[in-house]
Amino acid sequence: METVAPVAQTQRMTEKPPQTMEVDLSKLGNNLVTKLHVLMRISQIYDSKNAALLQFIQESLQTINTLIRREGTLSLKIVKDDLFLNDQRLRYSVEGFTSFKYLLTQWKKRLIGEVIFKQALDERVLREFVYALMDTEEGCEENATVLTDLLVSRGILSIQVDPLEVTEEDEDTILHKEDHVEVAKKVFFETVGTIKETITHITEKQHANVRKLKRLAQKAVHLVMEDESILLGMATIKNYDEYTFNHSVNVSIYSLAMGRRLGFSKKTLTDLGITALLHDIGKSKIPRETLNKLASLDEGDWGLIKKHPLMGVETLLNLKQLGEVNPRIVVGIFEHHLTAKLSGYPRLFRKKKVSLFGRIIRIADAYDAMTTPRPYRKVTYTPAQALAIMMRERDIHYDAILMKVFIGIVSIFPIGSVVLLNTREIGIVCKTNPDPKWLDRPQVLIVKRDGRDVKKELVDLSETEPGGDHFKRSIVKALDPNKYHIDILKHFLGGAD
Repeated sequence: METVAPVAQTQRMTEKPPQTMEVDLSKLGNNLVTKLHVLMRISQIYDSKNAALLQFIQESLQTINTLIRREGTLSLKIVKDDLFLNDQRLRYSVEGFTSFKYLLTQWKKRLIGEVIFKQALDERVLREFVYALMDTEEGCEENATVLTDLLVSRGILSIQVDPLEVTEEDEDTILHKEDHVEVAKKVFFETVGTIKETITHITEKQHANVRKLKRLAQKAVHLVMEDESILLGMATIKNYDEYTFNHSVNVSIYSLAMGRRLGFSKKTLTDLGITALLHDIGKSKIPRETLNKLASLDEGDWGLIKKHPLMGVETLLNLKQLGEVNPRIVVGIFEHHLTAKLSGYPRLFRKKKVSLFGRIIRIADAYDAMTTPRPYRKVTYTPAQALAIMMRERDIHYDAILMKVFIGIVSIFPIGSVVLLNTREIGIVCKTNPDPKWLDRPQVLIVKRDGRDVKKELVDLSETEPGGDHFKRSIVKALDPNKYHIDILKHFLGGAD
């Protein structure tokens, strides 16, 4: 008993309070940022074997390895305009501001968001990491992946590099700085290209960068939250030569618009957008000649195509870059061809309700497929015909409540439809009427009058004549844009003069 008290007392005296430990960590973190700043600058001046560089590498190693021995692993991460060391925000001093600013700027330029040191480093590892980091191309979204792969190829497994995460506030700032239409155009075509690249790489068993898809889905969410009509206009682009990729993006747009109307959070909308983008990823495992077969599919072909939801799940789970995959993404991909009555495919042996993601994507998928020309399809439905068919089949093939939501989004005359008005004007539907009573009275961009091109004018079909007894304009019928030589995309993106 006599020896216990002094030992306990000594332990209490040597144990540091949490506040002291945080101060020590912050101090070491600031020191690390300063060392990395110097190393990054020197690497731009001297080659990797310079004697002056060796001195700073040794000093940096002392700081890094001290932190690793103390913390186990060491993470330096950018969150907005702050640096976090193992989840603790580093508060820079006046003297350290230059180092903080330099590191933040250089990493952001290269879209590097986090570097994790998993174990103690030696001189070679740190030197190769710094030179490889500074040799990356500014603005390249693949940098984190490329850098990690390069280090692994050199036998360096102790350093992991992750991409910069764009926050909601960052996205909002971007969208307010740039014209929404231009952003939508860029996001749409970039997403189509990225989907094509992803599926091509999976088909050829190459490395597929799906992190970029997640960032693009986040941008699409912000666009939909700001003004869904802009992206819905992009979904009118129908290109059967690139059908697989175009279709995936269109389905994502329709799904996001439905999710927004249902009040989904931004996080849930992002998951829904990714699910829709990847809903047909299983088709990457099916031969192109089968997918694009002009003749009727035989039993073997059809049986193979029916497997694509399951193959999509298997493919998704092998995409390690997505990290931990949310189960609702997996389930949504698996279920997107199941009907409200649980028919469809894959065949289920236990009765259960189809998930909300699955029901949403089924509607978006069917609508875009029915309204898109395909080489093997004799008849392409107009939007109105497709909606009529889908409404007849609600309660059997589609969720009846979600169908009402969907019709409220695309309306009787969907965005991008070319319409003839009773005033002998021809216009393009630009925005649906939010009032369910006036689905046939959208906003229309007038492009022709009495058969002649005119200065574009945006009109609201719910506008009435003085006295309010009659509407100024009404839609007579939908028209084929090709017959009237109207480039929908050109007019839609151009807006009113």
